[in-house]
Amino acid sequence: MILCLNLIAYIQQSNEVGVLSDDMVGLFVDGWFPSEERPVMIIPLFTMAWSLFTLVCPILLLISGKYTQLVPWFIMASILLLGFALFSTMSQRRVLILHRGVHLSGVLMAVVLILTFIDSVSSWVPLGLGWMQFTLTYHVANRTAAGFGVQFRHKWDPKTLLEIAPLQKNQWHLLNTRASNGLMGILRKKGAIGALYCTFEEDGCWLHLDVFSKEFFDLNGIIIEEE
Repeated sequence: MILCLNLIAYIQQSNEVGVLSDDMVGLFVDGWFPSEERPVMIIPLFTMAWSLFTLVCPILLLISGKYTQLVPWFIMASILLLGFALFSTMSQRRVLILHRGVHLSGVLMAVVLILTFIDSVSSWVPLGLGWMQFTLTYHVANRTAAGFGVQFRHKWDPKTLLEIAPLQKNQWHLLNTRASNGLMGILRKKGAIGALYCTFEEDGCWLHLDVFSKEFFDLNGIIIEEE
């Protein structure tokens, strides 16, 4: 537990001092401003720390052969904690709904919960899958805490229809051209996922661009703006 909490502290400090800033890639373009939203990862990482404790306990019980009837409940608790950590992480960045690691983690959670209470299945099987889910969840949470990728916003007229520039049109899939708080456009390509959506604030409507990638991302010429 102490080791995990120290690891959490290191991640947060690294994010604050910019140790992991190499993952912030993009080209500043007039009209686009860095997003003021910063992930608050205290809840996800603290929840993961407790899930680590509930994953270690079943191993000790199985090795000792004592109180093994508690093993399924420890596994279930760890999976629920990891599920909450994953959901809390996804709430920090909407683009994560497109992340394959998130999808796989959701599938693993369902499989573990089913296998845990099947008597014919060894407890080591769901326990091993639980550790896989922990690894996936940690990977997503770690990159989210580090500000992985680019997050920018652009002042937007709610009456304007969203249109992708021809050079980028083959990479983006538009879901909705009207200003909406839901996903308006998604990007899927090798090594990168992205999302476009609007937020309505006191100072007006903002179009948000969130790209989860370590590759260079050019903001120039993404959208067609009315003169």
